[in-house]
Amino acid sequence: MAKDVLGAVVTLAIIGAFLLQVTVGLASRCRAGPSPRAGPAACSGPAAFAHHVQGAVTMGVAACAALAAIAFIWYMFWGYKANGQASGTRKAVSR
Repeated sequence: MAKDVLGAVVTLAIIGAFLLQVTVGLASRCRAGPSPRAGPAACSGPAAFAHHVQGAVTMGVAACAALAAIAFIWYMFWGYKANGQASGTRKAVSR
């Protein structure tokens, strides 16, 4: 169970990091700058949506990354003990 939770949370954090990169790339079109394309017309459609949700996506990715770190620490300290993996050495199988 511990490995499954850890794997799911790390997977969500990695997918979130890719989503954050896409969001930042789209939202960069809405920044004001010397470009002739910068302005109200340049910030419409997916770029405008990305600009508005950029903060929420950033917070979601940060939460997933923090949850992944907590799950990793929990698994390293208590996950092995729950599975009986850290209870000592096993008997060697002889032929």
